[in-house]
Amino acid sequence: MDQFTSPQIGLALRRLRKKHNLTQKDLANGICSQAEISKIESGTHSPTVDLLFALSRRLQVPITIFLNQNEQVDSIRLTDDRLLTLFQNQKYDLIYKEAKEKIKQLRYDEELTSLYLYYLHISAYRMDKIDYRTCIVELQLLADKYTTLYYSPKMLLRLKSAIATLYYEKRHYSHGLRAYEELINLNFDSDELLVEKIRILYNTSKVLIELKRPADALKYIDDGIQTCLRFKDMSLLGQLYYQRAYALELLDSSESQIRESYKKAYLLFDILNMNEYKQILINKKSDIIHWLR
Repeated sequence: MDQFTSPQIGLALRRLRKKHNLTQKDLANGICSQAEISKIESGTHSPTVDLLFALSRRLQVPITIFLNQNEQVDSIRLTDDRLLTLFQNQKYDLIYKEAKEKIKQLRYDEELTSLYLYYLHISAYRMDKIDYRTCIVELQLLADKYTTLYYSPKMLLRLKSAIATLYYEKRHYSHGLRAYEELINLNFDSDELLVEKIRILYNTSKVLIELKRPADALKYIDDGIQTCLRFKDMSLLGQLYYQRAYALELLDSSESQIRESYKKAYLLFDILNMNEYKQILINKKSDIIHWLR
């Protein structure tokens, strides 16, 4: 069987083992000998493909995390960015065609295949090739694969967020809420993922507003605001303050509290040149326009 010889494997294996609070014996249990783990970590032994795959499953990471494959990682990122741009521009037919072709060609690159499967399903739904229920089932199957075979937090978040969004769009708010609450309970251990958490908190509050639960929505909104301030991320801070003001209105809170949140939302929209959001606020709150400008 082919063997991996990258010197990075031992270092990555030791780091991940310690992150999971496993001893070498714990990691080796049922897979190989403790001595073999020790040799891999010290760089004196190269693992086979099968062994490395088994270790990656136990540590819940994609096998490529052990390898020094910067070019592959960059390729996945560039592919994702390009497909996301096409999706935002509603070029669903181009995405669907490319995804179908690439999935047939790719055999061993699970991460890139899964990325294309994600775009295949959501583009198929947007083109009315499948209904939303089928799309949710396909996305859930893909999410289950990530959970059981290997672990990619960013992709798992994306898949489950897409499912929650579909429920929200179809006004199945209770199902959407359960999906968002499941997302919030995931582990956000990097700055990049914390930005996703802020988005999830915001979207959860929107669902709760639709369910006429503004008090519960306010808890998620305030959590999102505090997370934004703690990590100095302003990308959704204006929307969160706007949502906070709206929730306060539904709760018949004091006028000063409501105005303060709307004012902060407006100022953030102005600073970040989010003119569309700023205009929405002006249009909806024309009665208090004098203090918005």
